[in-house]
Formats: sequence, structure tokens, C-alpha cells
Amino acid sequence: MAKRLPGSARTREALNALFDGRLRVDNAKSDLVKLATRLIIEEGLEAEVRDALGRDYYEHGAPAGGGHRNGSCGGRLKTAEGRIDYTVPQVAGTAEPFRSELRAHLKPFGGP
Repeated sequence: MAKRLPGSARTREALNALFDGRLRVDNAKSDLVKLATRLIIEEGLEAEVRDALGRDYYEHGAPAGGGHRNGSCGGRLKTAEGRIDYTVPQVAGTAEPFRSELRAHLKPFGGP
């Protein structure tokens, strides 16, 4: 994917592909639950970053020391449907280290 998109945008594209029948899956119901859960998590994490920085994705105009987005990393969630991988936006350059309250409540995947 050439264009830089937030994780939620990629997940939304996968959901649309599932609905349109362009995404081949073994269990459509399970994958729908996983993708919907992933979208909710990613949108929540992105909203936390937006609120912390005071601006949206790719919006310019940060004051000095106001912080900036610094890529993303992956997170994993253990559910009854199986492992759900999600994208976590990273923040750098803030006066205080950014800690996601939402992510603190997500139980990580602990198995193989």
C-alpha cells in the first residue's frame, strides 16, 4: 500500500472487502467479529492520540514540545475468536511520555 493510512483505515478497507466478497476467509462470521473488534480498538487508540496531541492524523501546526506521531507498532489481543492483531499509533516529542489508557486494559495474547 503506497499511501500512508492509519490502521483503522486499513481495517475498514478489509471489512468492506469482506462485505463485498472480495476477501476470502474460512469463517466469515469469525472474521467479521475479529475485524470489527480490531476496528473499534484502532479507532479508540487513534482517538486517544488525537486528543493527546490536539490534532488529527497528518494535521500540521504542533506547538514546540507538543509531540508528534511517530509511526505505529503492533498489538495483540487474546479473544474467544482467537488472536486479534491491531495497529497501535506511536507518539514522540511530548513533555510527558504518552501512555494509552485504553491499551492498558487490553489483555495481550500470551500464547503461540
